[in-house]
Amino acid sequence: MKFLITLLCVFFLGLSSVSQTYVYPNQFMYFGEMVCNVQGGHVISGSSNMWGDASLTAQNNKIFKGFSTSTFDVLYTLKDGKLYAGTSTFSFDLLFTVLNGKIYKGDSTMMMDCLYTYDIKSNRLYKGDSTFGLDAVLFFQGEMLNAEELLAVLMTLEML
Repeated sequence: MKFLITLLCVFFLGLSSVSQTYVYPNQFMYFGEMVCNVQGGHVISGSSNMWGDASLTAQNNKIFKGFSTSTFDVLYTLKDGKLYAGTSTFSFDLLFTVLNGKIYKGDSTMMMDCLYTYDIKSNRLYKGDSTFGLDAVLFFQGEMLNAEELLAVLMTLEML
């Protein structure tokens, strides 16, 4: 019996160790104001922690619809810092470019085409090519997001 209880404790501790990031619209980070959270690549709206509520899943340089990781549910593909529609990697399907923590529109890396800047040090997302405090639009608490997770968060929040 003791072995079974120990095994269950280890199992639940393993489940809780999945990386998680909370996303807030302001720097106060009130739990009730959480806009979404990311658990192991699953972007879940609000403060829910049920993976079945995932709006998008970011995994293996792809963004999938909902909780799925099926090739039939691929919405976007990230290759060499460029986000393409579906499973395509043709230039006419190119939507965004991610380079050095900045997200650009299309194939450009010009300052005028910079939509957002993700600052790793402060764990904040800024509008445009800025890291000025008043330009912050999203605040992250927890693990740093990779490029595919960040793009999935922005798509879930309809910011891209």
